[in-house]
Amino acid sequence: MIYLYNAHIYHNAKFDAQLSGLLIDKDRIVKLCFNNDKVNPDWEKINLNGAYVYPGFIDAHTHCFSGGLYLSGIDLSECTSIKEVLEHISNSLKNNQQYIFAWRFDEEKIAEKRFPTRQELNSVCPDRPLLLRRIDGHSCVLNSKARAIIPGLTSSNEILIAEDNDRAVNWLQDNLSEAEIIEAYKNAAQAALKGGFTTVHTMIGDAQMSNQHYKLVRDHLNEFPVSFELYPQSFNIRDALELGAKRIGGCILADGSIGSHTAAMTLPYKDKNTRGILYHNDEFWQEFVAQAHKKHLQVAVHCIGDAAIHQINSAYATQDREEVKELRDELIHCEVTPDSLIQEIAKSGAVAVMQPAFDLLWGGNSGLYSERLGERYKIMNRFQSLSRQGISICSSSDWYVTDMNIAMSLYALIHHHNPQEKLEPIEAIKSYTENNSWLNHTEDNLGIIEEGFIADLSVMDTDFTKLFDWNKVRTLLIIKDGNIVYDDR
Repeated sequence: MIYLYNAHIYHNAKFDAQLSGLLIDKDRIVKLCFNNDKVNPDWEKINLNGAYVYPGFIDAHTHCFSGGLYLSGIDLSECTSIKEVLEHISNSLKNNQQYIFAWRFDEEKIAEKRFPTRQELNSVCPDRPLLLRRIDGHSCVLNSKARAIIPGLTSSNEILIAEDNDRAVNWLQDNLSEAEIIEAYKNAAQAALKGGFTTVHTMIGDAQMSNQHYKLVRDHLNEFPVSFELYPQSFNIRDALELGAKRIGGCILADGSIGSHTAAMTLPYKDKNTRGILYHNDEFWQEFVAQAHKKHLQVAVHCIGDAAIHQINSAYATQDREEVKELRDELIHCEVTPDSLIQEIAKSGAVAVMQPAFDLLWGGNSGLYSERLGERYKIMNRFQSLSRQGISICSSSDWYVTDMNIAMSLYALIHHHNPQEKLEPIEAIKSYTENNSWLNHTEDNLGIIEEGFIADLSVMDTDFTKLFDWNKVRTLLIIKDGNIVYDDR
């Protein structure tokens, strides 16, 4: 028996002053201990020194393979010019790297407002394949070495988008060893723990017909200190069933991204004469969802622009409403949502799986959304409006796109650029605990602190129900299945 005491414990959506401790036996919370309860001297006692104990935070949408792999790659997020990008790449090259991944590139932060050219990349990395990926993952550039070895690229453009972007990224990632793949997930697990998470939903697959290394990771799940909930990220329903999956999708794409001008909009972008890209027609999605539902698979689809959200939600709406609600089909990202579209989502029964940090990074009247879409920035990431219509809000980081950092994400929800779309702290916390457990059909034993529930706990140094500086928050302790898996006290 382990007894946690001297802590503020989040129970029934508040810190209960009468709740003095938690008793854990094996993987379960077996007793909520109140001030007048006796403490058995035989219990192993852990003094938390006034820390704040939450149900284990759950991230509902990540790309842990890419993120874990890129942690050993070249982070370009602080670069402000092409010169800095090239110098950073040159200074970060390691002799033992077969392939070079540079990530978190954002041309909006670069003085030249452009990607580096292939020739510029060749000048600092001529001998090994180099992929430089935009922060949203929906466009990339290659050096000549990479371009020469990646088959099937159809565009002669230096900036690759849509299917060519996916081909380039997946080809390089598919040529890694099993040891490198497992190492990437171990890196991702450590990033999740540091960020305050006990469970992470992650996508595995090429967003076409391959589920890549799903089986490999599935068979090694007990080696990781967090729970990875796996999404077979492909259109291959038969393979998903053979793998034992209960869902299909993730970032199977209805459209692209706003930063890459490929999110599908009903009206043109403000800064470019395009409406983005719908990657498939309505009939394709209706048939895919229908076939998945016949096998009782939960469906999750990436849809950012209002045209794409409407397309996917309409595919859900053509199914039996009660089955959609039971399976908890997902609208991943669900960013651009005018009022009429919110009403459509409420009728379909679909779930909005959203990323609070998107608004923190790109929202407001001077952010990327405003630059790309003008006044439509006001109808983006509408957490409160969706919630008021009874739509379940599940939150995530989309890591590697934004950090797995619970403090940053909660702050973004509570301090949305549009005050009408912010969530109160208890609702923000719920979107990363109860709601995400419900999304995974584990609400009967996970997502709250209660007797009989699994002992997944996130112990932080901060009370998220009050004002806080997310940059100063620390994860102190992570308890997973009753075991301490992260300790930074």
